[in-house]
Amino acid sequence: MLALTSKEKCAMKKFHIYLLLLLFSMQPLSAAAKGTTAYAEALVWTISEQPASIWGGVTTLGSTGKISSLTGSNIAFDWNTGFRAGLFYEPESSFWDSKLSWTYYPTTKSMIVPVGGHVLASDFFSGFLSNDIFFGADINWQLAMNMFDLQASHMFNLTRSISIRPSVGIMGGTINQTVNIDWNAIIYTSTERVTNNFFGVGPSFGIDAKWNVYQNFSLAGNLAAAFMWGKWNNNDVYHRPAAFFGIIKPTTITTTLNNSELGTLMLDYFMGLEWFFKGRSQVNLKLGYEMQYWANQLRMTSFQILPLRGDLTLQGATCGISIDF
Repeated sequence: MLALTSKEKCAMKKFHIYLLLLLFSMQPLSAAAKGTTAYAEALVWTISEQPASIWGGVTTLGSTGKISSLTGSNIAFDWNTGFRAGLFYEPESSFWDSKLSWTYYPTTKSMIVPVGGHVLASDFFSGFLSNDIFFGADINWQLAMNMFDLQASHMFNLTRSISIRPSVGIMGGTINQTVNIDWNAIIYTSTERVTNNFFGVGPSFGIDAKWNVYQNFSLAGNLAAAFMWGKWNNNDVYHRPAAFFGIIKPTTITTTLNNSELGTLMLDYFMGLEWFFKGRSQVNLKLGYEMQYWANQLRMTSFQILPLRGDLTLQGATCGISIDF
């Protein structure tokens, strides 16, 4: 378990104070409440960190033995599913509504560079520092996002069919990435494990808008932003085993880079359609496009021992259902 520094403890203390202030500003649950809404959303998203997610250089030799091409191997993630779930509470006699949500999105991508007429080198610092060259590689890149958002908001009816809901809150959570690589040098196989683990917390702001275009159908949109204090824990461990009757010696190279930065930016955008049905309870269904942008999220150490400044983008379809109690 990682020990927190004095600065990190101070930041966590501030987060707890802000959270308590926000909770105290909301009225507690009571029998006179307008209602509580539970909602769940399926996220069919894909992510991109290109071009910062280059993990190796592939050098191809021509028939004369000269270099014919030099290509950076990048990770292109496939589509995957996640979810968002939470509760929305609207008191009977209070200016502020409140919402608590949890977003979870995992994804993984595997890639194989078979042994062939090329050589490979690691673009991560520990592997690059070994000066080893390889003829093939097998990589698995994993990402898991867990984000919690507590918001206070209030709805304003601009017209009979158009409403807006500004919100303010606190967002916090983790985005952890792990890269596992097997480097094939034919007479031995080296391994490299790289992690980029992020924890952040900070204030969030947003505005929802809804336009009732026809009967039970509405056009819904959302814009949100979070400005988060963030901490990155980066680790890169390269291991080469003993091989070729002991002529090749075993070695382990470890690179660690831990840093924090104030002002990490997250932007979120949603646009779609919403349909509701009013019975004993009101049921809302929505479907639309959502995109999240995380500035400077990927900070792995490259062969120049400089942390990358790669942006993380998540985008795709968001399909949700909510039920009023």
